[in-house]
Amino acid sequence: MGWRGTLVLALAVLAAGLYLYRDLMAVNTELSWESVIGGPDAAPPGEQITHLLSFDPKTVTAIRLQRSAQEWRSERTSNGWSGVERPRDIDDFLTNLLGLAVVMPLDVAPDELAAHGLDPPEGVIELERANQPPVVLLLGRHNPPSTGVYAEVGEGGDVVLTGALARWEFDKAVRALSSTAAAR
Repeated sequence: MGWRGTLVLALAVLAAGLYLYRDLMAVNTELSWESVIGGPDAAPPGEQITHLLSFDPKTVTAIRLQRSAQEWRSERTSNGWSGVERPRDIDDFLTNLLGLAVVMPLDVAPDELAAHGLDPPEGVIELERANQPPVVLLLGRHNPPSTGVYAEVGEGGDVVLTGALARWEFDKAVRALSSTAAAR
């Protein structure tokens, strides 16, 4: 194809582009050349996350973990956390709790909580805070592919699916609080 054929082809592509732009502008007058050519701006991945919990780790004065009849407790002291060999493990636990995300909110009736491992819960995390109500997270069963855990934010609160990391963090904190605890 010679230069004339290339010129005709370029003009045809330009005409089709102008027709498409005119057609899009008729439907949505707020479009600009940048939005047509560049496409929609996607939100950064960090802005798409709905965090499971919201609290300031520095305000936590004590933590209580419970699995079945077993209970572990640690209080913040001037040297870190009581009852742990490495107090940094509890600080990491609190920070990692803040990173948990809601994978999917669930509509679970009170009589369906047992089917999700939430009546009674398989694990309880309670964070006592200075001059504020405690943060309570109830952990249930793993979802069928074991990629997530059913959780209830506060007793009688919203039931959600969160990542399996929630159970892993819980087990890790139990091990930090009790060297004889067998994390299952």
